[in-house]
Amino acid sequence: SMLFLVPGSTGVREAYIISWISLVLTILGLIVGLVVSVLTKSSATLGFALENAVDGISSVLVLWRFWGGGKGQSEGALAMREKRASVGIAIVFVILAITVGTAGGQHLASHGELDHIHVLLGLAVPSVLIFGALGTIKVMLGNKTKSASLKKDGACSLCGALLSLGVAVGAALHDIPSMWWFDGAVALSVAIALGVSGLYTLWKNARQSNAWWTVKFWLKAQVASSRPPPEHAPPIVEAAGPPVMTSPDRV
Repeated sequence: SMLFLVPGSTGVREAYIISWISLVLTILGLIVGLVVSVLTKSSATLGFALENAVDGISSVLVLWRFWGGGKGQSEGALAMREKRASVGIAIVFVILAITVGTAGGQHLASHGELDHIHVLLGLAVPSVLIFGALGTIKVMLGNKTKSASLKKDGACSLCGALLSLGVAVGAALHDIPSMWWFDGAVALSVAIALGVSGLYTLWKNARQSNAWWTVKFWLKAQVASSRPPPEHAPPIVEAAGPPVMTSPDRV
């Protein structure tokens, strides 16, 4: 938790490090979550596993966003990289909302009951602490680096912690027959929140003329603010004919 408190740091290096840590933890969470969800028939745990898959994808996007710490990149290129990462995470938010929402809906429709309660608690309680801390650090670093994509990645980790909390509470209430719906309701609620957040980001980008549904948005090069001309070199002025060299005092 001290990663973001390095004096004088811009937060870029810390964001890069925490994204690698997140990637390792989410791969582990995906594998363990899938095994536990099969054993326990918990839709919220399945949602936790799928959330980790999406969190892993968003961590990869953030790693790409901060690759090399921005060295040698123009402000325009970094802004475009940030924009693409933010949209990419929004898309996986929507995918996660559909998958988790479907699992939660099926649990509610079938009046599913949980099995292997001790296994659920063994996964859920540590996950609340780990992913809660991870998400908080990401959000703080996102604010420090002014990175919307990192803040969205942090929100994804916090949703994993929320799903884990729902699993833990649902497991604790398993002896109360009237509370059979809690696990599925948590999964469905988190799915709705993620879906709304993802769709809002996509809509907002569309309003800003960022055509994220086109190939051009993902592949076009950002050249408007690329490398400045060499020091002391006279600028090149566009003219009707071939480029004409002019002296600096005429600019």
